[in-house]
Amino acid sequence: MVAALTVTEQDSWPPRMLAAATGLSGAGFLTIDRIVAGQRTPVRGANDIVMTGDPSFVVVDAELPFGVPVSYELVENGTAAPVQGPYTLTLPGGKVALTDAITGQASEVVILAVGDRAREAPSSVFNIDAKNRIVSGPVGQYRTTVDYFTETTSAADALANLLATCTQGIIQQRQPGGYDGVDDYLGVFGASDRRWSQDGSDQRRIWSVQVAQCDGWGANLEARGYTYQDVADVYTGLTYADLAGDYATYLLLAQGDFS
Repeated sequence: MVAALTVTEQDSWPPRMLAAATGLSGAGFLTIDRIVAGQRTPVRGANDIVMTGDPSFVVVDAELPFGVPVSYELVENGTAAPVQGPYTLTLPGGKVALTDAITGQASEVVILAVGDRAREAPSSVFNIDAKNRIVSGPVGQYRTTVDYFTETTSAADALANLLATCTQGIIQQRQPGGYDGVDDYLGVFGASDRRWSQDGSDQRRIWSVQVAQCDGWGANLEARGYTYQDVADVYTGLTYADLAGDYATYLLLAQGDFS
């Protein structure tokens, strides 16, 4: 068998890519890299995976950027399959997506303002012989406050739920495409909201969220794909025969779109 990689955009918000590797030897190690502007990043859940006999492998990439070319490459035991792409995904709606790739929670917002991005170094100052002696480490990642805008009660509820339940207190911020300094992983450590106006019928809200730049979720956590409940919802009132008629193998089922 010859290893091959198939990448498919999933119909969800925000869009995700499903990478399916087939023709694998079933032994050794497998990695699927996301390539953006020449920089390689292993797809979550597909970094040095130990294969145990299965000739196929499926993983969801829920962290890719939007509006820029993205390619994918499968590497099995040091041998690379042909690169797939580039693909340029559009973020529908043109707003900013705040997401938790692990749970699949998402919120659509507008960024109104970003405060000063303060970076500090761990340091101590000692007064010795009337002179300051400084012990200092490297300057770290930034902390700031971001003002987000939501237009509807449902959007506000989605943001509140995301901030309350985000895995490890971390969210990913992604914009429609190509703008430096916006896409990032942010640790959340405080939030407040206020009405756009005091009209009780006005659903608009401004959220001031205190965040700190971070490196993302733990490497052992995997992005959530579609669940058996999603499949059941699509096939409500039908039988396994209907499911088998659409997806003849478990591989095809794993590649299905149940949004």
